[in-house]
Amino acid sequence: MRYSAITPTARRQMLDSVGVKDVAELLDTIPADVRVKNPIQVAGPMAEAELRGRLETLKGRRPKLSFAGAGLYQHFVPATVDSLAARSEWVTSYTPYQPELAQGTLTMYYEFQTYIAQLTGQEIANSGMYDGSTSMVEAVLMALRIRPKADKTVYASCGLHPSYLSVLRTYMRFAKVEVKEVPLNKTSGRTDWSEVSGLDQAAAVVIQSPNFFGMIDDCDGVPDGAFKIGVCTEALSMAILEPLPVDIMTGECQSFGIPLQLGGPTAGFFATKKSLVRKMPGRLVGRTVDAEGEEAFCITLATREQFIRREKATSNICTSSGLMCLRSTIYLSMLGGKGLVELAKKNASTAAYFAAGLTNLGFTRVHDGPVFNEFVIDASSRPQAFEKLLEHDIVLGVPLEQFDSSRKNQFLVAFTELHYGRAEAHMQEIRDLVLQS
Repeated sequence: MRYSAITPTARRQMLDSVGVKDVAELLDTIPADVRVKNPIQVAGPMAEAELRGRLETLKGRRPKLSFAGAGLYQHFVPATVDSLAARSEWVTSYTPYQPELAQGTLTMYYEFQTYIAQLTGQEIANSGMYDGSTSMVEAVLMALRIRPKADKTVYASCGLHPSYLSVLRTYMRFAKVEVKEVPLNKTSGRTDWSEVSGLDQAAAVVIQSPNFFGMIDDCDGVPDGAFKIGVCTEALSMAILEPLPVDIMTGECQSFGIPLQLGGPTAGFFATKKSLVRKMPGRLVGRTVDAEGEEAFCITLATREQFIRREKATSNICTSSGLMCLRSTIYLSMLGGKGLVELAKKNASTAAYFAAGLTNLGFTRVHDGPVFNEFVIDASSRPQAFEKLLEHDIVLGVPLEQFDSSRKNQFLVAFTELHYGRAEAHMQEIRDLVLQS
């Protein structure tokens, strides 16, 4: 983006136009008691995340310290993502139907597809979906197209995010498909497929890993003939976990460079086998050559209702959250494979540190299965702890009683790289407050 400096002459003309003598006069409406009277003293050098945190504390009251996850995670987003995503090449682009005008956008989609295919272990990925829940449902609708003779039944793990399960039930109600929930093992917190029959006769089997309760799940016990759909809401986990052996992998990209921003917008991902590409929703960007033999990109496949007859469309969801996919692509490009693995390991080690610390305080882990950066704790031994911490702007986690009345005093807690650098200090603060409750 071109930078145009303001010349002294231009500044003087603007000040004269609005009728003030200098820039300081423009700020007269700002109360004197909130102005910074001395230069900000910030010792350095600091990492960007640390510097941001320091500046936040200088503003006054510390922002809430949150250990909430449950499908949306508080990861650090470098300023570079904001800067590059705001460039005019992106913000002025609407849709890449004319490749001669949108090579930048098409290149971004191609890179996004490549990253998602590598992370999921699948052969091919489309250029993004609206969000994780609708991506998962589109996979089930795709399974219904692929397996028209299968039972009109979908088996969904109880480890699936409750909101995703709600979206699935809404769609399947109108598709005349029954959704059956498969329970979790109460000890491990992983899906117990052992008592379920007919999985290979169903239209699809849906499993999430890490699941809603943070447990790393798998497809053990699911027969080879079943059509398996994987879901992942914490995309960073895919950097170090083995890919789920599924036919379609879907999920949420929010962990890759997308801030929480009150719950949205985000972007979904969708990856599958190359043999199923004709049944895949969304659009696929491919690499080719132009009339002069130079590398070029274009929409290779887009079987949506803008392109063909509505009844033949694989999807009528027309929003692919392009700007959010762009942010994820920039973020992944910055970190690279090595950086992404290191970041994922930081998340996992932070969760392990806090798990030990919370256990020493008298909280207990509800499930003993393996986790990535999120797990469930039982705070029955200190039932006032959540409110006590909240009074001091610390959100212990997500109360699970709102989803299941039998989970009173259970909280879903999540830890990311934002808690890594000050883990010891945070744990000490939690310890002091909990012991007072």
